[in-house]
Amino acid sequence: MRQDAQMGADMDIGTVNHEVDFCKVYDMETKEKNLEEYSHPEGVEVKVSAARANITILLNLFFFVVGGVILFNYIWGDGSSYGAGYELGNTVRLQALSIKGTIIMALCYIVYTLLQYGLLYWFTGKDRRALHWNTDWKTLGFLVKKPLLLKYYRIALLTPFVLIGLLPFIHGLCTGNDVCFFIGVFCVVGSGADCYYFWKLRSFNGNDKIVDGNESLSATIIKGSY
Repeated sequence: MRQDAQMGADMDIGTVNHEVDFCKVYDMETKEKNLEEYSHPEGVEVKVSAARANITILLNLFFFVVGGVILFNYIWGDGSSYGAGYELGNTVRLQALSIKGTIIMALCYIVYTLLQYGLLYWFTGKDRRALHWNTDWKTLGFLVKKPLLLKYYRIALLTPFVLIGLLPFIHGLCTGNDVCFFIGVFCVVGSGADCYYFWKLRSFNGNDKIVDGNESLSATIIKGSY
């Protein structure tokens, strides 16, 4: 009888331990899914929600554009709310919706793409096969199919934002050049997805390697030996 009771107690303890282990595994899996990181045989697969990224980018860029126009009008205009509204409407009507504005935006996109391609081409050892053109509905650009150090990938993400976005924006704001200001605003808006992706990859080490997935805003991070 004592032996049977002991066996029953051991089974109960084993069942409880199994349930506790199951709960721990479930909690870990839930946290991993919330972070949108999944185990991968070669590393960690990172996926960014396109809907969440677009909403975040649109909200942030809305405040950035409106705030930038108000600041531009405060420095170079009359500083009134009417002047700020007029400047915003003038920027949209004469820059974004005009033939000149369309040409400027097209050239900005070409320069942005070529600059990013040149950086990735150089960092991958001038291997054209390492880059693949992506045309899904999320974004347009090149995907890296060859393991690349994450620190170089980050440079490729942020360089167009700084060179043809932030710097022209600051120059236009300081000199009153509305064309440079418009170019800066447009390129900052256009680089929103890359900046958001850069932010999502901030927790990984620069010596880790990255390989883009089959679609944009997804990649596999291969942990480096450091």
